[in-house]
Amino acid sequence: MCKNAQVNLEDLRFFLALTRYGTLSVAADRLGVEHTTIRRRVTALEKVLGKRLFDKTTRGWTLTTAGQRLLPYAQRIESESDAAEAAIANRTVSLSGTVRIVATDGFGASVVAPGLARLRDEHPHIEVELVTSSHLLTFNVGEFDIAVTVHKPETPGFVITHLCDYDLRLYASPGYLESHPQLGNIDDLRDHDMIWFVESMLDLPELRSAEAIAARARIVFRTTSLFGQLEAAASGVGLALVPSFLAHHDGRLRPVMHETVRAVRSFWLVVPARLLNTERVTAVCAHLNATALMFGGRLLPPPNAG
Repeated sequence: MCKNAQVNLEDLRFFLALTRYGTLSVAADRLGVEHTTIRRRVTALEKVLGKRLFDKTTRGWTLTTAGQRLLPYAQRIESESDAAEAAIANRTVSLSGTVRIVATDGFGASVVAPGLARLRDEHPHIEVELVTSSHLLTFNVGEFDIAVTVHKPETPGFVITHLCDYDLRLYASPGYLESHPQLGNIDDLRDHDMIWFVESMLDLPELRSAEAIAARARIVFRTTSLFGQLEAAASGVGLALVPSFLAHHDGRLRPVMHETVRAVRSFWLVVPARLLNTERVTAVCAHLNATALMFGGRLLPPPNAG
């Protein structure tokens, strides 16, 4: 440590941001400053301490041994600072900050978003950013705080846990079913039109076996969007093999051969390892697990459920 120099506690906030998000640009975005500010403040902290705190790697900025030693103390100072501010303001200490969730279009809109009211009741100062996508995640550093994905990644640097199961089942509009041959078993699909994913989405191992079901019919329309598949099915384009949590309670659709045709899949919760000790991320993960349990009847409805 430089003689007579003192650590600027505000610099620790920038140290923690770069630790959590891994890149200057993402850390700056989360704090609402320029990326040069992050670098300048971290450099100032390194100068005072006389130690290099980060190494720059292909996967972003990672902590050195000195940085790892500093981290628990910086986290404790941050926590005590928040508690002090709350005490002075005569309010209860509560978790705050932004948590960015990346999820599939369907799960994000139909499960994550409706469940946020409970999170607001428990943690009113946490702001959630929900980014939905129908494409494969790249798992870039700082891309998300929490991801809900159908694909279990093998990328290092992430902690992956099973969130819940869901199933894909066949649905069609009443008009389509009335104007096409009756369906009694899976072999009858050869006389029917099918709505399915574009080829690039079928790189997912989780969809390949479901493709075997879809391929039994005439695939007449492909899209990356689950909501596009639902709308096409509702308008009578063909059968759709889609998640039950999206289609089962849609009054425009009817279940088809639910006793015999289904494909069970999983959602995975993915969190960057560097964020595991961030309390607001931990709280939102717990909330997502509780939400998945609450939605269990929609994620895996019994075959005869209406």
